[in-house]
Parts: sequence; C-alpha cells; structure tokens
Amino acid sequence: MWEKRFGLHRRPFPAVPDVSLYYPASPHEQALAPLIRAVHEDEGLMLLTGDPGMGKTLLGQVLLERLGDNVVSAFIPNTHFANRTALLQAMLYDFGQPYDDDREQILRLRLTDFALKNCSEGKRTVVVLDEAHHLSADLLEELRLLGNLEGGRKAFQVVCLALSAIHEVLLRPDMAAWSQRLAVRATLTPLSVEESLDYLLHHLRVSGGRPEKIIDESGLKVLAQGALGIPRLLNQAAHQSLTMADAVETAVDAEVAMEALASIGLEVPEEEEEFETVGGEAASFEVGSPAARAA
Repeated sequence: MWEKRFGLHRRPFPAVPDVSLYYPASPHEQALAPLIRAVHEDEGLMLLTGDPGMGKTLLGQVLLERLGDNVVSAFIPNTHFANRTALLQAMLYDFGQPYDDDREQILRLRLTDFALKNCSEGKRTVVVLDEAHHLSADLLEELRLLGNLEGGRKAFQVVCLALSAIHEVLLRPDMAAWSQRLAVRATLTPLSVEESLDYLLHHLRVSGGRPEKIIDESGLKVLAQGALGIPRLLNQAAHQSLTMADAVETAVDAEVAMEALASIGLEVPEEEEEFETVGGEAASFEVGSPAARAA
C-alpha cells in the first residue's frame, strides 16, 4: 500500500469523518463554540448549517466528544423518517433503550422517562441529528416538544446538522415556535487558502508522515487553491494526489495535484496565489496553527 511508501501509518485523508484527524480550522471552531456553550446553558434546540462537504457530520461528533463523560448522547446519521414513531424508535435505539414497539405514545414516554432519569442523576441527554433538512415540519415539532422537557434543568437537548435549505422551512408561519426556541444558528463557511494548506499538512502529520517527503510546496498550493476551502474536496483531491504520485513513484508536485483536481471534476487554478503566514513570510511546511504543527 502507498501509505507505507510515504511513511504513513494510516490513510491521512479518509472518505468518512474521523475525529482523530480533526483540524481546528477557524470556521469550525467558531461554529463549535456557541453550540458547546448552549448545551451547558441548558438550551433545548441548536442548529448547525453548511453546504455539502463542509464538515457538519465531523463537527457533530467533535461536539459530543468535547461535552465530556457527563453526557448521554445519541448520533442519528439518517433522518429519512416516515413518521414520529420511526424518529422515536431511532433515538431510543441509539440510546441503547428498548425501541421495538409501534405505539407512538409508549415510545415517547419511554424516551421521556430515560431523559428525566439522566437529569435526576446530573447527566445531560443530547441527541445530534445529521441531515436534519430531511425532517418534516411534524418531526421538527416533535423535537421541539422534547426540547421543552425539564427536570430542574433542561432534560433533553437537540442539535440539528443540516444544509442551509432548512432555513426556508423555518421561515414558514407554522414553524414560528421552533424558530423562536432555536438558541443557536451556527454556520460553517469555507476554509481560507492558508488554512486549507495547513489542513493538508495537519492530516499528513497526524497520520505519521513528514510532509516535506510527501508533497512539495507547489503541490500544496495547487490543492489548497483548487479545493475551494471545502474539507471533503480537500480530502478527495489529496487522496487522489497520493494515489497518482505512488503510481509514478514520486512525491506530489503541482502537475500531480492538477491531475488529481481534474480527476474529481475541479478546475485547476490559473495562477498561484501568494501564501502568507501571520508574520508575512511565504508559506512553507511550517505554515499554520501551533495545534496543527504540534499534532
């Protein structure tokens, strides 16, 4: 496998979210902070939106990790539910509770009892729902009502991860109560070119590699510009670059990076931008945050 040839102990740009590779980019940290604060402040409903590939799923996983051990959590990756019964069953299943009942009210009471018991023990019950833009207004209302549950403090907290299209649903008159109770509306934006470059270096370092042995500066610049600041595209382009470089037994340079971008349908940058660090020097393998360099 090419990982060994490049001195890596794992695939550095995986196809699925991996918390161990999380890069604390400014847009992600800025979106994460109000979500964490809202959970600790007993808010019932929170929303994180962003375009495809921006890292919403990964950030939801990082959120649960940062909330600590005093949280009982569920992560629902698929929100294509036909009705409230299916939604309640999915949450109970992920919480490890009995879910094999088709009576909606029994399921709701079971989930309510579970959350109140956790609350009485000083624990939070938090559910993160990915792809929440697929939820109907009726299912969003079910989540709102659960988010109203209290037992001395908020007993059930909901974090929705969704495409920006969900805002159109929330503008509807029948969603006014939901919108009014929404404590956080965080949004993920693309990484800057400099952070995109640092993102690539971070992933290589965390995976055990020495970036200067794997990719040259011209290759880094092409990938950082061409992937448009979208983490999923950075992962895809970088993975393709490594695969192509391995095939010709070379490091990733500008030519390989351009071929990789083209292979996933991205335009090749016409001109290379000047990359600057905080100190104003041209970007190099030392660019980026101290956290990334220390990883």
